[in-house]
Amino acid sequence: MKRVLCLIKDLVDMKLPNVHICVASRPEIDIRAVLESLTSQQISVHDEKGQKEDIIKYIKSVVQSDRRMQKWKEVDQEFVIDMLSEKADGM
Repeated sequence: MKRVLCLIKDLVDMKLPNVHICVASRPEIDIRAVLESLTSQQISVHDEKGQKEDIIKYIKSVVQSDRRMQKWKEVDQEFVIDMLSEKADGM
């Protein structure tokens, strides 16, 4: 990860007119510390409602399509979906 952040910093420092960089990342402190100083625009979708809904839909589809998980009780499936969605923390 450190090498990638250094590469991004080097690219930004070159100030090439036709180079545009879009970075998507978790809002981890070490990542933010490097990227915030390099950005001219910042958009956070970390807490967006649509993103959370997409995560829930994805987890449900995995739980409901996995042969082993299909055999679980519905209450257990819902528990897994709820816990994973909550702990996904926007990712």
